[in-house]
Amino acid sequence: MDAQRWRLARELFEAVVDFAPAQWEDQLLQQCPHDAALREEVLALLQADAASTRGTAMLDRAPDIVAELAEQLTGSARGEAPGAVSGMRLGPFRLVREIGRGGMGAVWLAERADGEFQQQVAIKLIRGGWDTAETQARFRAERQILAALQHPHIAHLVDGGVSADGKPWLALEYVDGVDLRAWCDSRQLDLRQRLQLFLTVCEAVQHAHQRLVVHRDLKPSNILVSRDGVVKLLDFGIAKLIGADSAAVSATRIFTPEYAAPEQVRGELVTTAVDVYALGLLLYELLSGQRPYKMENSTPAAYERAVLDQEPTRPSLVVTRDGAQAEAIAARRHLTPVRLRRELRGDLDAIVLKALRKQPAQRYASVGDLAADLERHLRRQPVLARRGNWRYRAARFLQRHALAAALGLVAVFALLGGLGAALWQAQIARSERDTAREALRFMTTLFDNADPANQKGEALSVRELLDAGARDIRSALAGQDAARGPLLVTMASAYLGLQQLEPAAPLLDEALAIARRRGDRALEAAALTQQCRRLDLANDSAKCPPLLDQAEALLDPRDPEQARLIAYGLALRVYGLQLENRNDEIVRQMRRGLALLDARQPAHRFMIVELSGHLAYALNELGQNAEAETVLQPLLAQLRRDSGAERVLLPDTLGTLSAVVAEQGRTEEGIALQREAVAAMEALYGKDSPIISGHLNGLARALNAAGRGEEALPVMERTVALDRSRGQAVNPELASGLCNLGVLRLQLGQDDAALTALDEAVRVAQRSDIAMELGRSLLWRASLHVLAGRAAAAAADAQQAAGVLAPTYPPDSELMLRVRTVALAARLAGGGAVAGLREEAAAIDQAFQAGNARNGPDAAFARFLRARTAADGAGAAALEQLRAALPRPGDYRVRMAGRLPGG
Repeated sequence: MDAQRWRLARELFEAVVDFAPAQWEDQLLQQCPHDAALREEVLALLQADAASTRGTAMLDRAPDIVAELAEQLTGSARGEAPGAVSGMRLGPFRLVREIGRGGMGAVWLAERADGEFQQQVAIKLIRGGWDTAETQARFRAERQILAALQHPHIAHLVDGGVSADGKPWLALEYVDGVDLRAWCDSRQLDLRQRLQLFLTVCEAVQHAHQRLVVHRDLKPSNILVSRDGVVKLLDFGIAKLIGADSAAVSATRIFTPEYAAPEQVRGELVTTAVDVYALGLLLYELLSGQRPYKMENSTPAAYERAVLDQEPTRPSLVVTRDGAQAEAIAARRHLTPVRLRRELRGDLDAIVLKALRKQPAQRYASVGDLAADLERHLRRQPVLARRGNWRYRAARFLQRHALAAALGLVAVFALLGGLGAALWQAQIARSERDTAREALRFMTTLFDNADPANQKGEALSVRELLDAGARDIRSALAGQDAARGPLLVTMASAYLGLQQLEPAAPLLDEALAIARRRGDRALEAAALTQQCRRLDLANDSAKCPPLLDQAEALLDPRDPEQARLIAYGLALRVYGLQLENRNDEIVRQMRRGLALLDARQPAHRFMIVELSGHLAYALNELGQNAEAETVLQPLLAQLRRDSGAERVLLPDTLGTLSAVVAEQGRTEEGIALQREAVAAMEALYGKDSPIISGHLNGLARALNAAGRGEEALPVMERTVALDRSRGQAVNPELASGLCNLGVLRLQLGQDDAALTALDEAVRVAQRSDIAMELGRSLLWRASLHVLAGRAAAAAADAQQAAGVLAPTYPPDSELMLRVRTVALAARLAGGGAVAGLREEAAAIDQAFQAGNARNGPDAAFARFLRARTAADGAGAAALEQLRAALPRPGDYRVRMAGRLPGG
């Protein structure tokens, strides 16, 4: 629900909530006659509200609440004579004085009174009138959470117990200090010092998250700095254990409105993202001295409306908004308002606003990621929040390496000077056209060498070369569109080879404009084809076919170079067809592409190998294993002898052939081919390169398929370690590897370790926004829940997987049928009525039998479930039977390089 719709729902809720439940539907219809969906949503809110207050004794508490307000107004302690609490003994401690209070509890300074040694602690005690079962449960939960947190920047638990009148109490480390915001202002810390203190807070919060604790109430008053400058995180009173049943503690939503995330206000699922949001608010205040939202008053309702409806003002804008106040705020940071605005503009603006995004999935995926971006800023490295273009990244590089950059600039000017002289001399002897062609040949060679396949994966130096080229070559070839157009396509192709999608886009747009302005059909087709490649790498393959159709219509297949470009476009169609399970169409298109190519043309050999690999994979999927092997064996023999550019396809060809021979029962031969593929990748890129992880993944799957799971496990663990070393927030390879690791551990009976891997796989896939990987991870986690007897959790994961995959995969695809199969297994494991499941089981089985996967493991699992539901009087499937019938993970294709040498 977006902010506008939530506001409408909230207004309608408030208008109806005071009516009797029997009148809700009539009142909703009267006040909102034209939006049935909104009425249903509000009715659900009303019902949830009624359920949340049922059993919480709020009416019984009303006198206490009124008395509480009176106490605050009069300053007297309700029901207690002055000093009645002071001096009370709790365990070895004696209460000295009250130092703070919240809604349900008070915090007292206490000192040790048993004579053993001197010690001061802060004791948290339930106040009179609030000692209900629910509050006591919350105290016990806080005690358990604090016992698990041992960190130098988290106030630790000292002791706990129950008072003589039955009230629980907690003794915590006493922090004699002030809140973080006041500490920074009182000592006039500059921005760097404030960021370093904030990073300490992030470290403490990340420690809690790693132990599955969400604080949920991060605010300045809960982050104190002691007199000696040590930061301490306090008050886990409303913290939540991730994965715990929150209803077991309370059905009431509790938070501080000023520091609540949008999902807390809306009453949605609470995750670590709420702490990321609260940290964003805290960082905003530390940097700018102000709040991100404009409000006419400071009521909780006003805060909630601002959080839901307003976009936060950039910190760099807010610091110069109010004259006198701006001067004071900047002075506390040793800056002027103008200088403060300049310091905040750019990196810090982007980091803060990313942490404050309305949708949790759009914020930093973890507190660690937020801290890492701040550390990049402090080191003057590019920050991920900006996703800056090459100019921004080049500027950050120059700031870090000023001397080296100056020397490099001298070299660039020397190169350009030499090039200018060469062009001037060539003008004397040749026409302007020949001069442009010579310059193009030189520059095309330079940037073709930047493609990672030709540089053995040395991405850093290639990226630097490309950035320098994008800056300098345009000016060097200004006015020479005939030379610059193809060069722009070549540079864009090299950027895409480095997975750098954003800097490639403007280059392709400029090349396309040049091609259309000059009527250059071949250049226009090349630019359109690379635009498709960019979409494909961005997992947006559905938009490719129209671009490729347009490109092919511009080309003449009788021209060898243009025929190669047509074949490349056909190769780019493969991934979209794989998603739709259209292997017969892949076979047709690959054979059409191979017919266009000439093996005698050296430039065609790379594409022949690529198309043949796709053809063999599709034939294997269609059950035509022998024909697939016939396609691959001669290519493999050629690649083993070749030392040219197409040798980079040797590992993929070995991997595809491994799957083909394994399908024919030759599992040991398949494992040997996978080992050869890994060795070939290690020879190309080194044993520690993340690039080789895909083939290690293939080797692990081959070993597992041969029943050698124990041998496969360390291979899969190495795969995950290499994927993790990429150090990327968006990491679909890591999501895939973690999912396969979880499945492998599941099959080895290591259920707890399997759940840990699958949980992380889901989180990484959500960050990466890759539907297939998120769907697979959810699906296997649902399978694990089924086997563990957690039917509700299994059903929830299966339902989410269906929602994630449905926009991409047709209903009768193998993957969507598997989703339905696992959902059915969850219902069986949950003891669902067998008679009500027979029709669904039969439909799934029939759909598998009508498809290409009728003999596969998923189809066998569907047959097993159909047999279980068809048996007279059969109850829920036994868990050991489900485990025995559960299929092994599918052999998902590792995509080939998908690039065209030379653009």
